[in-house]
Amino acid sequence: MATGKNDWEKDFAKAITLHKKGINGDKQAAQKAYESLKNIKLQVNNHPLVEAYFGSSSALIARDHADINEKSNYGKRGIKALDQAVKLDGDNVEIRLLRGNVAYRLPEIYFKRTKTAIEDFNYLIRAFENNNRDITKDQYHEILLKLGKAYQTVGDSKRAEETWNKLLSLNNSKYKKLVADAKKNGGE
Repeated sequence: MATGKNDWEKDFAKAITLHKKGINGDKQAAQKAYESLKNIKLQVNNHPLVEAYFGSSSALIARDHADINEKSNYGKRGIKALDQAVKLDGDNVEIRLLRGNVAYRLPEIYFKRTKTAIEDFNYLIRAFENNNRDITKDQYHEILLKLGKAYQTVGDSKRAEETWNKLLSLNNSKYKKLVADAKKNGGE
């Protein structure tokens, strides 16, 4: 860990790299990202991106933890940090992507965060459609797929169908089977 006053930014870049590995299933990288971000949070107070990545890394720890109580504690800690990040900078696409994806993946039965995912995904869709270049076309397609699934999870089949039809109208053959599977599996 770097010790200089502004060296937290270097540590933060490394933590983001570890976080990405954690998303892809590397449990050790997820743990290292979490520990690094926890230390960075002590150096910089209420930095929106630090809060967001800390929240997301907490959710990764929750995903990987064997103990159900610890899963819940890390999950709640992650939600709190992600909500704080959006409160600090609600127009930041990266923050909304992180919170939306975490909220989407948390079990609805325990955390009741699918409506948050819907809110964030709708924000991101509007941003893309208003020519925000921070969102790629591939991300846009993925967000539409997940938004349809999220609507299905909360029982809004009409909006799920509308969202998936919008995705299918983009003529990306990759999503025909994914949408069909989501419909068959009730959004799962």
